[in-house]
Amino acid sequence: MNPSMAAAFEVGSGLAPSALKTMIQLIALGVILIVFAWVITQIFYAYQSNRATVGEAVGSSVKATVILCLLVTVVFW
Repeated sequence: MNPSMAAAFEVGSGLAPSALKTMIQLIALGVILIVFAWVITQIFYAYQSNRATVGEAVGSSVKATVILCLLVTVVFW
């Protein structure tokens, strides 16, 4: 976005484009972290109830962590 477009956006909305981008990123990060916490909790409950072995639980946790890292990278790119 060039400076004249940013100025026009700020005049029209009353909000700087960078502030809006930051707010959207923080909301997306919050949603991602909530879903990640839910997934890790489900993995832990599956392990506790003997529906998953230690290896499956660790593997699933690693996969979830890699996906978390990729999503955070994409959101804050």
